[in-house]
Amino acid sequence: MNKRLLTAFGGLLLASLAQADDCRQQLPTWIEMAHPGHVLKDERGHYRVDAERGICKVWPARPELTLIALPLVRAEYEGYGETDLEVLVLDNAKQRFVARLVEPNKLDWDAIYVEDMAFDTAPYRLRKDDIAFGVRISRSGSSRPNPFYETQLNLYQLDAQQLRPLLSELPVRKVWGEWDTNCAGVFSKTEGVVIITERVGNQGYRDLQLKDTRVERRMALVDDQCQTVEESTHRYQLPIEYDEERYLLPIELASDPL
Repeated sequence: MNKRLLTAFGGLLLASLAQADDCRQQLPTWIEMAHPGHVLKDERGHYRVDAERGICKVWPARPELTLIALPLVRAEYEGYGETDLEVLVLDNAKQRFVARLVEPNKLDWDAIYVEDMAFDTAPYRLRKDDIAFGVRISRSGSSRPNPFYETQLNLYQLDAQQLRPLLSELPVRKVWGEWDTNCAGVFSKTEGVVIITERVGNQGYRDLQLKDTRVERRMALVDDQCQTVEESTHRYQLPIEYDEERYLLPIELASDPL
């Protein structure tokens, strides 16, 4: 790589980091714009914005826009809570929201709690030149003997001044196990990749395909050392097609989840 190319790459990297920092610095201002005041109430009752867990990202496909996701806490109890997910799109130049969507109870939690949220801005070109964006929601379990971790992908489309959910709660990563908290037990890890196919389906939306790789392992004490005594790898593909309003999850995920 020549010096000029290295310099250009470094400049792009610094610009990207500066945009990310600027986004985080402005997030409190945007939260106040979206939810002014300290007494927050709507037609469904009182709520609070969990600002610390809010995220934002300049949309690479449309850099004039910034994507924002906020947890709206509706209720908190001992051991569980009720939380909505609000997704907003901000016009950077005009500093106004061009679209916003609240999904009730999207971030509810109990023994399985929400650990992290992140924007997925891969170019999901699902219909002609329309590009969707994603929000990945990761959850963890609180049980040590039965560890659990899962990441689900949600896709959204900006249609004029409306946000439409196109795909909800598609599991793209899952880790679980059952063990004696010392060594012996079984563990499973699945990684999924979403592929946009060339086949055009209902209403012009391209079919998707989920490619999964699952690794299953059994651990045991052998000569006083914790070792893998059995391991297997499975690969499979699941089709995802657009119905009348959104992509439907494959039935296999309901009967045999990741």
